[in-house]
Amino acid sequence: MILADYYDHHATTFIAPTRDVDMSDARKRFESVLPARKNGPARILDAGSGSGRDALSFRLSGYDVSAFDASPAMLAATQAHAAVRTRLMRFEDFAWEHPFEGIWACASLLHVSKLDLPKVIDRLAAHLVPEGALYMSFKQGTGERVTDGRRFTDLTGTRLAAILRRCGIFGEPDIWESRDRRPYRASEVWVNAIVTLT
Repeated sequence: MILADYYDHHATTFIAPTRDVDMSDARKRFESVLPARKNGPARILDAGSGSGRDALSFRLSGYDVSAFDASPAMLAATQAHAAVRTRLMRFEDFAWEHPFEGIWACASLLHVSKLDLPKVIDRLAAHLVPEGALYMSFKQGTGERVTDGRRFTDLTGTRLAAILRRCGIFGEPDIWESRDRRPYRASEVWVNAIVTLT
């Protein structure tokens, strides 16, 4: 089963426990480093938007929000919940006609293989304005695995920092750990990072 198939077949059970997860701390940390846009609100791309939870929060905060997801079911969920422009797209095929002040990839880049991850991060970074910010999060761990038909790339903070430094286009990464906000997964640790273009 490919990744999009999993989310298409399990849309209801995936959306229900994730849509109300409180990601406000990470969003505020991300928003605090977004560069200002001279002629309008900052543009944010929700990359791998899932349920549309964060796209809605950014839109309600006054940002110009776009989104994409590889799953038709998640695309429909984002459009219905967040009412933002959403495209069907994989990270590996990502391209957009304009840059963004910020790209938010919450629990989505973790589905990209470790081999492809640097190229995908570079592709996203190429769509940031100068000093633009990129947020990403991964489950803490090492190696790659397949669980419930989904590929996961697990990373430690040290390994993620090494990948980001090898890209050579970012300033010093802001990396921190957090607990999963879903009560039944409170033991899981996430590795979060925000980087900005130099």
